[in-house]
Amino acid sequence: MKKNNSWDIDIAISEIGFNSPYGTEINTFFSEAEANPVRSLILDDHDPQEYLKAKGQRFLNKATLIYCNTAFDAIHGRNLTKKIKKAPHRVGLYDGTELSNLDDCFVFDLTAKNQGPDRVSPMKSPSTIANAAASQMAIQAGIKGPNFSVCAGMAGSLQALDIASMHLRQDMIDYGVVASTEIRNDYQKAIRTGHQNKLNPSAELGISMILEHLESVEEDGRMPLAILKKMYSETHTDETTSLETHLYEMLSEIADSFYFDTVIISGGLSVIDTSSFENILGENNLDITVLYPESTFGDFDNVGGMLGIAYGISIFNDKNDYKTDHDNIVVLSVDKTGTIIYALIERGN
Repeated sequence: MKKNNSWDIDIAISEIGFNSPYGTEINTFFSEAEANPVRSLILDDHDPQEYLKAKGQRFLNKATLIYCNTAFDAIHGRNLTKKIKKAPHRVGLYDGTELSNLDDCFVFDLTAKNQGPDRVSPMKSPSTIANAAASQMAIQAGIKGPNFSVCAGMAGSLQALDIASMHLRQDMIDYGVVASTEIRNDYQKAIRTGHQNKLNPSAELGISMILEHLESVEEDGRMPLAILKKMYSETHTDETTSLETHLYEMLSEIADSFYFDTVIISGGLSVIDTSSFENILGENNLDITVLYPESTFGDFDNVGGMLGIAYGISIFNDKNDYKTDHDNIVVLSVDKTGTIIYALIERGN
């Protein structure tokens, strides 16, 4: 086991932006995605609020467009536009999406190789760079702070939150805009076939969150949606201990310091043997309920951790059929490479 990061500090989640085939309200997505599945998983309107500048949109890939839309949605919801103009260097952008533009890279490179460089448009080249989405958002919004794109597989969105939180703790920024996207393309279809993943694919969607110090939320007369109390990440490398046993040991350690009765595993469900995991919890009398949003909403390649936090917030706000009287929920993501990351969130109001 290799420990990567751990911290305890109160960071506020002050706003959530969202877009999916079910609309821009995340609680509508939670309530309707299972009961009323849409015919298509494809998000047709990437910018229903028309936040993005029209010029050049046709040259941007879908992941970039959805990332920018949902980031703008959170910025507008938190009323940050004036604060960005006043201090653009104090706002950071973070993209927790694993290689969302790889399909565009394949098309661009293979077309240039097989048909000649004159058959590809230079205007398409920005869509082939790793930080295309966050960089485009910086241009669109005039943000000049840190700009990070995280490549961490199914743990990516929580890792992006972790980096933004670290920058807040180090006083590099006043606000962190973190977003992640799910896009259905030929590359992802091929990956799913290769992994023989039995989960249904999720709908295309984008989710974003504003992170800031708790004090700044309160100064503006607002209440946080939730508070990030702790984040921890590590790489599981011990082949003598199963992943499921290791997760139990990790949760037991958290239970020694915090009261909670709910764990949300969102991002990497396909990696975990849930029956074995539940048996280990029962055999060791760890009295918690484990929720698996991916069983309902489909397999998340990228957004799992952030959607899990939003799912936890819906529980805190009584927008969910599941109820808890506890003030803490653990949200956990796992990647097939062994990366494990969790966030402990506290009820915000």
